[in-house]
Amino acid sequence: MRLLVVTDIFGDCAGLKGLLRDLAAVDTLIQVIDPYQGQAQNFTDEQQAYSAYSQQCGHDTYAERVANTLQSAAQPFDVVISFSAGATALWRNLANPKVTKIKQAIMFYPGQIHRHLALEPQMPSQIIFGNSEPHFAVADICNQLHQKPAVTVSVTPFAHGFLNSASNAFNEAGYQQYLAVLKQLF
Repeated sequence: MRLLVVTDIFGDCAGLKGLLRDLAAVDTLIQVIDPYQGQAQNFTDEQQAYSAYSQQCGHDTYAERVANTLQSAAQPFDVVISFSAGATALWRNLANPKVTKIKQAIMFYPGQIHRHLALEPQMPSQIIFGNSEPHFAVADICNQLHQKPAVTVSVTPFAHGFLNSASNAFNEAGYQQYLAVLKQLF
């Protein structure tokens, strides 16, 4: 099993390490893409993380890094799991005809997806939103995404960032619930 994880703006942080540890399975090879090219981060809050993300990477550069990884992969990824800015970066690549090495994409709370709704993923894609987003009405975006044949959408009762223990929105119950869902994929 080949798993690709595309991180949020916190990158390689304690929350990511915990998730990777919890997802590790005997026959799973996990690769990670993050905004800081593998350099460990220890942000105190979202504001500090977003500032670093904006200065060191940004949305367009992150989408390019994801594209480069997907296009240069020697073998397909069975599952790509992504979060927030990483989920939007992945979404921006799912309609690219050069991106053929993904069997399934799972995107948690892609906060900038509303800017890229014209894209049409070519592989099974699941989007899991938090209960609200600051830039758009989740229900409206879900209605638009439901029109896309390869996309399934769900909304959780948890906030954007609920899976990352480094986020103020971290929710242990939500983490455990979706960790169990993700482990069923392996």
